[in-house]
Amino acid sequence: MAYNLNLKTLFSLLLIGIIGGCVGVGLTLLMHFLQHLTFNAPLDTIMPFRVIVEDASPFRRVLALLICGLIGGVGWFCIHRYGKPLVDIKTAVQNKDKNLPFLTTFFHSLLQIITVAMGSPLGREVAPREMTAAFANKWINFCHFSEEERKILLACASGAGLAAVYNVPLAAMIFILETLLLSWSITSIIAAFICCSTAVFVMRLGLGDLVQYPLEHLKFNNVLIIWAMVAGPIIGIIVWLFDKSVQRLPKLPKSKPIMILISTLAFGIIGILSIKYPEILGNGKAANQLTFTSEINLNYAIGLFISKWGAVLFAMVAGAYGGRITPSMMLGGALGFVTACFWNMMFPIIPLSSAAIIAAAVFLGIAQKMPLTSAIFMLELSRYSPAYFYPICLCFATAMPTYYIVQNQIMKPSL
Repeated sequence: MAYNLNLKTLFSLLLIGIIGGCVGVGLTLLMHFLQHLTFNAPLDTIMPFRVIVEDASPFRRVLALLICGLIGGVGWFCIHRYGKPLVDIKTAVQNKDKNLPFLTTFFHSLLQIITVAMGSPLGREVAPREMTAAFANKWINFCHFSEEERKILLACASGAGLAAVYNVPLAAMIFILETLLLSWSITSIIAAFICCSTAVFVMRLGLGDLVQYPLEHLKFNNVLIIWAMVAGPIIGIIVWLFDKSVQRLPKLPKSKPIMILISTLAFGIIGILSIKYPEILGNGKAANQLTFTSEINLNYAIGLFISKWGAVLFAMVAGAYGGRITPSMMLGGALGFVTACFWNMMFPIIPLSSAAIIAAAVFLGIAQKMPLTSAIFMLELSRYSPAYFYPICLCFATAMPTYYIVQNQIMKPSL
């Protein structure tokens, strides 16, 4: 991009960053309130969501998911039937003729947070991204920015929402460049830095310097390097299988009333799965806390992995919306934990928690097509040692070629 930032654009970046921070604070507080209310946890006590769902009775979990499915089914039916067509952020950034419809996007974002708080297994990060972008789009149209300015501001708004909700300014900045703008120009970098750092500053004023996964000092040994290279192809194949399972889901008519019943039944099944594995509820953070700290055994990790995979598919069949970042991390973390357990049965011991974190970053990077973002994202989420970048890179080095080889050799002939 040859475009240079001017004072109006710089002011707009600051304003959008402030909006992103406020949206992040507001949606986070709303989500925590609804989590406590849904699963009957004390409203005056700060509790991790994992503890909240584990303490809730199995009947309460199933009932909560049935209500979640009903609310989501009615909500998304109304959005698809009566609202303007939804536009995803990447399409809006790349296509000047695709504006984000404000009211539809606002309520769509709100519904995502409500359902995730009530136990939907999808992620919460898309909601603040979309809501921030919707407000930014209003400002962009009001100020009549050029096409290049519009792209930068809209992409940065999306990144600001991500930065605020997860307290990850650098990862969000790379996310903007790697996935939305597809540009590493000085202009793009400066704009992303300004918007994301402003959003996180505002968020920290409201919520403090939150660390999503506060971990003790992780163990690291040279055998972990070898495991990372061996595990890479396994992760690549599993990501491909997960993609295929999503692609094979039936295309249901989202604007028809039958979706309300389908949504309620699908989320009811997720509630039944949560009787044995309550940590599958929510975006995946609850299960990550178990694998990242090695608080579970091999059998439970396998059950979590299979149940979360199924829960995500059922939520998508139900017509639910939400992010894929934390669910991808959860699947990767559980997969890394399981493969490390089997490795330790035959080879020199590696730390299970370290393997889970490496696999979570790699699974996320391949699944969401953002390897650079995912590596930085894991560092900022947990504040663990940058030394782990090396095994993460080695794991990517074998996982990504495997994924694309399998995709090209198996997927294309079937077309």
